[in-house]
Amino acid sequence: MQNKSSETKLNIAVSLLYQVIAAVIGLILPRFILTAYGSQTNGIIQAINQLLSYTVLLECGIGGMVTATFYKPLATNDSEAVSDIFNNTKRFFNKISYIYIAFVIGLTFASPIIIKSDYDFIYTTSMVLILGVSNYFNYYFSMAQTLLLKADCKLRIYQSFLLISIILNAIVSIILIKLGCGIHTVKATTAFIFLITPLASRFYVSKHYTISKKIFDKGRNLPEKKDGVIHHISYFIHKNTDIVILTIFRGIKEVSVYSVYNVVTVALESLLGAISNGIAATFGNIIALKQKDNLDKSFDLYNGINMIVSAFFCTVTAILIIPFVKIYTNGVTDINYIRPSFAWLLILSQWIYFIRIPFATTITSAGHYKETKKGAIGEVIINLVLSLILVKPFGLNGVIAGTLFSVIFETVYMVNYLSKNIISRKRRFFFFESAVNFITSLLLIVLIDKFMVINPKTILLLIVDAVKVSVIVLFVLSAVNLAANKKLRMLFKKETENENS
Repeated sequence: MQNKSSETKLNIAVSLLYQVIAAVIGLILPRFILTAYGSQTNGIIQAINQLLSYTVLLECGIGGMVTATFYKPLATNDSEAVSDIFNNTKRFFNKISYIYIAFVIGLTFASPIIIKSDYDFIYTTSMVLILGVSNYFNYYFSMAQTLLLKADCKLRIYQSFLLISIILNAIVSIILIKLGCGIHTVKATTAFIFLITPLASRFYVSKHYTISKKIFDKGRNLPEKKDGVIHHISYFIHKNTDIVILTIFRGIKEVSVYSVYNVVTVALESLLGAISNGIAATFGNIIALKQKDNLDKSFDLYNGINMIVSAFFCTVTAILIIPFVKIYTNGVTDINYIRPSFAWLLILSQWIYFIRIPFATTITSAGHYKETKKGAIGEVIINLVLSLILVKPFGLNGVIAGTLFSVIFETVYMVNYLSKNIISRKRRFFFFESAVNFITSLLLIVLIDKFMVINPKTILLLIVDAVKVSVIVLFVLSAVNLAANKKLRMLFKKETENENS
């Protein structure tokens, strides 16, 4: 287990590095596109990417289930089972790729009808084809290899390749924009940069794993897709439907506004997801070996840290997001980007999503897809129905309200299920920890707004304010959580003693 623990820490370190750099690039690159080409072009790119992301539904949620299926044979060194799962996965995604191509062709001709803009047919359809190629390289080209590396605590390998790709993509994109190239040239050129990741992943797996092309057990198939598809749809709707609904009912410029705020919350989700991805394989290994006491303790430590980190990021973001947007959209006057109420609803929704991550990670690591699909169905229904009802009268606030209420429902469901079926943990601990962090964060936001003047005019001044706010928020939240959570104090003390011994 010591080796797995070390690999988990290394995975988290590499994943955090990747997510930090990806977050920075995710903030910088859209700014260049927004100022060079305007809100309408930025909105079209966001809308097309979201429409293309619907192809992820073709996967039927198989990715997470395959990862969970790999855990036991990897833990027991069953190379035949690993080969069978890998070959079946590869075959499945090869079939999916043909459907994906057909979808992209169909979307190419349908996009001018779905996406209302001032651009002509050729402009929109060619952008769909270019982004479709890029999306294929990013997602389908080496999925079997990616899932194997993730399950074997080697996610850092894949993310190292991905890091190289996104850095090169950013550099080339900015150079092309500065040279005055059109957006199609920029996207077409950089699409092929993303071939680096899948090609490198394929090469690494071929050199470090003995994968036989022979099927040893013809009865050993992939998990039942129906057990994971509902979870897959639920996650997808949480991530993508807001922009699609806005595209249809509110227009491309509102999509651009949404994407500017969303780029911040996506960066935060990526950072927390880095920890989750690093831990998932370890949890899967613990569950496969039936080490229940170890699972309970690991979960308590992970959840306690996640509570502090989630509250920290969301509190700092709530304080600084409007000053950031003012600077970020400076000079862009074709639509109003300053939407405080939307920003706060978005951050609240993300905070509730963040604090459920340990619960979702443990449930998926245990492979409990079938058992928890009722919660996923409820989240889908609430999100879609409320968003569609509220989008016309309330716009951005309406779609994010639908997301907020659906996330609350699914979070409560996950907490209840995990406590009853996987770990020995009373539900009241979660609600107590959540209340402590929410009240503390709210007080911090009010007090900092009252006693600190935060109105930076440049990114440098914003960074200075961010450092000041971060120090205060992190100190207060850490102190309050350690004071209120006896179990967390004991786990921190034990971990510190283990590190020192």
